[in-house]
Amino acid sequence: MMTSNVILARLILCVTLLMPVGVITPVLAAGGGGSSSSDSENSYSEVKSQSYLMKQANAQLNQQNYARAFELLKKEVMLNPDNADGWNLLGFSARKSGDFDTARSAYEKALSIDPKHTRALEYMGEMYLSLKQPEKAQVLLERLNKLCMFNCKDRDMLKKAIADYQKANG
Repeated sequence: MMTSNVILARLILCVTLLMPVGVITPVLAAGGGGSSSSDSENSYSEVKSQSYLMKQANAQLNQQNYARAFELLKKEVMLNPDNADGWNLLGFSARKSGDFDTARSAYEKALSIDPKHTRALEYMGEMYLSLKQPEKAQVLLERLNKLCMFNCKDRDMLKKAIADYQKANG
């Protein structure tokens, strides 16, 4: 049974997805989901074939323009609802903007599409640390430990974030 907070978060996400974004040329390349297991210095998503909207959103994220990225990503997930990377980055931009309910819903959607999406697990773990819920972040780290054996930057980043959180919070 869904709690009223989950229902409200999903309702907010649905409403925000229907809100218009400025003039965007919806020129779409072959888009796609898929998980990535390492972090790139200059890109939040490593999918080789991205839609125009994903490319534009990545550019905005690299400039830390989270509100604009959020608007672009809302359009992306409307056009490509099975794009786990799009949902993950929608969650990331919402989290960075302080909208944790939308972030949680978007991460959950990304993980429902791709349960092995390591970046979504890592970002969601960081969200839980921001919400002072380290036990939930630890559960996600355990999932990453099972998914990743070697060279898993997402796992390593969440592990470090949890250690830093514990150090800062006694």
